[in-house]
Amino acid sequence: MKKNLFFTFIFSFIPGAGQMYQEYMKRGLSIMIIFGIFVVLTAMLATPIILVPIMVILAYSFFDTYNIRNMNEEKASLLKDDYIWNSNELIKTFEFKKNNNSRKIVGIALLSIGIYALLDSVLLSILRGFNIEWVNNLIYTFSRYTPTIIVSLLAVYIGSKLISSSKEE
Repeated sequence: MKKNLFFTFIFSFIPGAGQMYQEYMKRGLSIMIIFGIFVVLTAMLATPIILVPIMVILAYSFFDTYNIRNMNEEKASLLKDDYIWNSNELIKTFEFKKNNNSRKIVGIALLSIGIYALLDSVLLSILRGFNIEWVNNLIYTFSRYTPTIIVSLLAVYIGSKLISSSKEE
């Protein structure tokens, strides 16, 4: 049954809410969680490059809401309500085998983000209290450029992997 077009339009602006309004709760919740993670990363790292995935999630959620609403009964019955991370395509994309470098890279990225967050929120705040000029300059430089360097290196690495895997195919 098709839902009200006005409410579909309103809810489609909130990532995941449109899917939930269309009675795809797991799909909507997973989109909300992914969106929330990227919003928190943007706030924590204060780097504008993370706005790109946020815009992609917003667009995906908006159009997915309308695709679900405009499905005929037959297609709608085939569409299973499941969490996005349980879909077979996502599992195949990020399949972590024992000897896979992806596992190590994700681990290093998470470890780096965690160490940076601890340093930025705890240790550097304590050092700022000593009010030593060269220490304050070092802290500013470190906290200003580290997130950008990490995200940039990660983007270059992922891009090069995608390019090299497409050449192999």
